[in-house]
Amino acid sequence: MVEYDEVGDVLTCRFSGRVDTPAAMDMESELLDKVQGAGKPVVFDFNGLEYVASSFLRLCVKVVRILGSAKLKVVGASEEIRHILEMTGFAKLMDIESD
Repeated sequence: MVEYDEVGDVLTCRFSGRVDTPAAMDMESELLDKVQGAGKPVVFDFNGLEYVASSFLRLCVKVVRILGSAKLKVVGASEEIRHILEMTGFAKLMDIESD
């Protein structure tokens, strides 16, 4: 579901599969702890992500709030997921890297 990788001054969170509501709830505590404890920029890698539920989007907003002025960087978002982020207005809160 999510793997963490700290290289240098960046925490990368790699998501895979379907992040539905139960999956988002399962990963929430650990993900927020990792982001808070990292004290460094955070990248969400969506390359392996197939589906996101609204509960995962809310979790992304929580991460953005934790990071403060540093925007959450998103890489590898599919066209469908990028569209969802744009339609919900969440794309304004994140730095979404184009492929």
